[in-house]
Amino acid sequence: MTYVDLRTKKNDIILIQVLLLFKLSLLFSMILLSSCGMGTLYGPSYYQDTALGEGLSRVTFRGGYHPATGELCLLRCAEVCLEQGFSHFEVVDSETGSSLESRVTFYPFDRHYPSRDPFMDDIPFVAKTIRMVKEKPKESFAYDAREIRSSLGRKYEIK
Repeated sequence: MTYVDLRTKKNDIILIQVLLLFKLSLLFSMILLSSCGMGTLYGPSYYQDTALGEGLSRVTFRGGYHPATGELCLLRCAEVCLEQGFSHFEVVDSETGSSLESRVTFYPFDRHYPSRDPFMDDIPFVAKTIRMVKEKPKESFAYDAREIRSSLGRKYEIK
């Protein structure tokens, strides 16, 4: 083998290594970016729990989109019920609505002058006051907290 052949093989190996590194970095970037924006609709930043008395709580869920907001609030009610050592809960009051918020944005070329975005975000909320009980009442309807947590957790892929 001549010096030119060895140098060509060395360049080929380096080229293959560079291409492999490029492909791996591209794959890693795609995986990393694919997880962006795929956040969950469910988490502590979306709900608030307030104890109102023995076996009585108010659960508010804010965010997401209208059909899911009610179910996710119900899911959080089931979790609060189970965390407090109860098995069933009754919804004694429920409130739904939306709040409009505008976002603060900046002029494109100067980040020192904030302006109000002309677009408004419609943020749905659901608030439920629940009475938690140890056993299913015979005279009224009550949700089974384990069943709600299982079915809605499965539906929204929440563990």
